[in-house]
Amino acid sequence: LTITNLHRAQFSLFLDYANESEGEVISEPMTLTSMTVDSDSPFMSFLRATIPHGGVDAVTVRERLGSYRGGRTDNPVFARELAFVTEKFGKGTLDEAKEVLNLYLLGAKNLSMAVAFAERDTKHSKDLWKMLVEHCTISDPSSDASEKGALFGSLLEAAAHCGADLASLVSSIPEGMSIEGLRPKLIAAIADYRHKVRIHEYTADALAEDKVSLLRELCHLSRRGERGIDMKMKDGAHKKDSLPSNKLSLLQRQRMKSGTATMRHPSSFSLSIR
Repeated sequence: LTITNLHRAQFSLFLDYANESEGEVISEPMTLTSMTVDSDSPFMSFLRATIPHGGVDAVTVRERLGSYRGGRTDNPVFARELAFVTEKFGKGTLDEAKEVLNLYLLGAKNLSMAVAFAERDTKHSKDLWKMLVEHCTISDPSSDASEKGALFGSLLEAAAHCGADLASLVSSIPEGMSIEGLRPKLIAAIADYRHKVRIHEYTADALAEDKVSLLRELCHLSRRGERGIDMKMKDGAHKKDSLPSNKLSLLQRQRMKSGTATMRHPSSFSLSIR
């Protein structure tokens, strides 16, 4: 079998194994613990490695994963994998972006991944953030105000970690919604933002110092040169003032050695700095 056939066989084995363990998958509601970004599964690592190199076709992967999930957006099986393939190898339309966001929200039930995707997809970011706000406010009419407030508070925390615009999120809080610990969360988000800005400034200062140091070194090298000695003049002077090697002084020997070594390299060089 060729490598491509082996990749296709391995892809089929991943689906067969998921079919055997389907009864073990339990769908859990989105809670505050869904803020963490889990590490890649073996199937996800396999897709990241094989699809870019043509091991398996992205269109085939989307079709088979979609049919395996039965067209249900809230199915947790292969939700992250399908979202990854759709985001990286899709057409980049608004409908696909909404599909990926729903897979993260309803399928994987991971608010942090959904917020990171909404911030990452700059082309449709405005529409995706609108969907996120609606999901955290009116997605479940049966839940009370405290549960909605807790979910919206989680949205604020995830947005702060991704560097999103918190002012627009705060202005979109519905009237009458109670968010426990809103003030400490906003203070912590602002402090974290200032800390990131300070790190960025320190990094920029260090980069500027390194740049100045390199420019000084280049200026020093541009003013530096090596003196070359003509071999004909050297031979004539050597015949005229030839002395036994045992009577030459140490300084004369060093000068003769340095002159010989100099002729092996270019006589001079210069670096222009603009």
